[in-house]
Amino acid sequence: MKKRLLTVQGPLQYLAGLIAYTHGIPAGESWDDSENVLLLYDFLAAPEIEDDIAAAVRQLSAGKAWSRVVYITQAEMEAFARRRHGRNVRDLQLRLGSDRFNEIYLARDQIGLGSPLLMDTYSGAIKRAYGDSLGLVGQSAESNVFRSSTRPRWVERSRAIAKRLLLGVPRKVGFDEAVLTLPMDLSGRFFDHTALVVPPREHVVACVEALSSSLLPLDAYCAQLCAQGTPLGDRLYLLSNLAASGLSTPEQEIDFYVEVIESSSPSGSTTYIKPHPRSTYQSLKAIEHRLRGRHRMIVIDDERFARMPIELWFRLIRHCEVVPMFSTSAINLKYLYGKAVDMPLNEHRLARYIKSERIDYMRDSDRLIRKCIDNLDHWDRSSALWSGPASAST
Repeated sequence: MKKRLLTVQGPLQYLAGLIAYTHGIPAGESWDDSENVLLLYDFLAAPEIEDDIAAAVRQLSAGKAWSRVVYITQAEMEAFARRRHGRNVRDLQLRLGSDRFNEIYLARDQIGLGSPLLMDTYSGAIKRAYGDSLGLVGQSAESNVFRSSTRPRWVERSRAIAKRLLLGVPRKVGFDEAVLTLPMDLSGRFFDHTALVVPPREHVVACVEALSSSLLPLDAYCAQLCAQGTPLGDRLYLLSNLAASGLSTPEQEIDFYVEVIESSSPSGSTTYIKPHPRSTYQSLKAIEHRLRGRHRMIVIDDERFARMPIELWFRLIRHCEVVPMFSTSAINLKYLYGKAVDMPLNEHRLARYIKSERIDYMRDSDRLIRKCIDNLDHWDRSSALWSGPASAST
C-alpha cells in the first residue's frame, strides 16, 4: 500500500495542504487506497497557544479518515535541535510510524528545523510543496521575519557552524514539485528548479466546500454571528500578528487596528473583530477595551472557532465587508468567493505603525497582495499568479 504524509504548520496550511494532497490522488484511486498520515509541527506561535492551534487543526482534520495524526510540540522540536542528526532521523521515523513514504507534502522547506529534517529523512519520497497561505513559496530570503532570537546574526551563524560540525544537520534537499492553488513566488526563482502544478479551481472549491460541510458547528456559529448584525454595512476586521512577527511593537499594532476600525466602521453598523489564528489575544483584549461603548462590536474569541481560517467562514464573509489588516487571505477570498476587500495599509500608516527597519518588507508584501488581487482577473490558472524580483513584470 502506498504511504503518504501531509505535514501542516497551522489551520490554513491544513486547507492548502489538503487541496494539494487530494489533487495528488491518481484517477482510479481513492483515499482508502493509501496509508494517510497527518503531522502537526512548527506552528511558529507562542507556547501557551500551541495546543489550541493543534486542537483547531485536529477539528479541521476530523472529517477525513487519517491512518495516524501525529503532533510534535515546539519543545520536542527544540530538543531535536540539541541532538545528533542521525538520532533525530530515527526518532522522527518512530514518531511517524514509518521509515519511508512514497509522497510527502510540506508548506515550505525553510524556516524552523522540522521541514529540513523531514525532507532529509524522507528524501526518497516524492516531495511536494503546497505553500503558505494558498500557495506562497520562495520565502527563504525573508525568513528573518520569523526569527524569535534576539542574538546578533554573527552569534547565530557561529552557533550554526558549531552545530553542523558537532551534531550534523539535514542535507539540503529540494522539492520535486509544487502543487499550489495560488502560485506566488517571493524569490522569483522557485519555479526555475521546481515543477509547478496548479489544481483546477473546481477541485479547490470542491475541497473547500467539503471541508466546510464537515464543520457544521462553525456554520451554525456564523449564522448566530450574522443574526446579531445589521443591514447598515457591517464590517469584519481580520487582525494580523504584527508584533509577534517582529513587524511592529505591541503598542503600534493596537493603535493601527483602533485607528482603522474607528475611521472605517459605519455608524450604527456591527463591527466584527476576528483575531489571527496564531494570536495570543492580548491585542484583541486591548482593542476591545479601547473601543467598548463606542462601537457595536462583536469580538470573535470563541476558542472552538476563532483559530479557524477565515476562508471557511462563508456566511460571515457573505454578510460583511471584509477588512484584512494585513493578510494574503485578501487574495484567497477573491479567488474563492469573488469577494472584494478593503486594504487599509498606506504610506502614512506604514510610517506610524510599522518598525522603521520593517517598512520596506511590509510595503513590498502589501504590494504583492494588491498585485495578486489584480492579476486574478487575467490569470491563466496554470502559471505563477505572481513572481518576485527575477520576473517583476509578471
